[in-house]
Amino acid sequence: MTDGRIIPPWTYRPGPDVSLLPPSGLVSAQNIARKAAMAGCNAATSGATEIDILIAVSTCLADLNVADVWTITNVGVGANAHTCFPTQGPSGLAMVENDLAMIDVHPITPDGFWGDCTRCTVIGDNPAARDGLRDLTHIYKEVMVRAQSGIRACDLFGTMHERMVSEGFTLLDTLENIGHSLSPGAAYLNEFIDANNHTPMWGAWAVEPFAARDGAAVKVEDLFWFGRDECIMI
Repeated sequence: MTDGRIIPPWTYRPGPDVSLLPPSGLVSAQNIARKAAMAGCNAATSGATEIDILIAVSTCLADLNVADVWTITNVGVGANAHTCFPTQGPSGLAMVENDLAMIDVHPITPDGFWGDCTRCTVIGDNPAARDGLRDLTHIYKEVMVRAQSGIRACDLFGTMHERMVSEGFTLLDTLENIGHSLSPGAAYLNEFIDANNHTPMWGAWAVEPFAARDGAAVKVEDLFWFGRDECIMI
């Protein structure tokens, strides 16, 4: 407040009006998503089923005062880790000694914010999965640290996909994208981060490359805020 007046924290400029930082409710939702995904990773031990991992995620969400998710919690182990789609829910498939679990969590907070986070964990001696997760994570960080607010979704896709292919990865996503827009109460309003979406990226987007190399499927996902001045991970 200045001289009794409430004024904007920035001067007007043409184009989208987007805050510098993500809404606090979105930050809270994503913190919950990360914690729940890690709870799933901690439950992913040899002999644990996908449903066991789902229950661990659900228990963590309930402990954090979350009663709803905006789409299913995806859990994939073994061969099931090669598919991540809302029509394939967790099953009774159990982890073996050398395995990978992929957990994708989508909480809705009591105040209506949506989160989205995927984590993978590797157990036992599984070099293809371990190295694949390490290298995809490196690509992800390298591309996203250079991402700028307002970049077209197709251009971000092109950069990420080119790097993935150059390091031997094959995109696994059923709809051939690496993520989607996200808002309180809605996903996909600005569609997907794919080769055909020319939408400038502002606000919240889930960036989630899902790929395979040497027979191992891996996925990395966090939310990013494409804000007024810069793109930051939430």
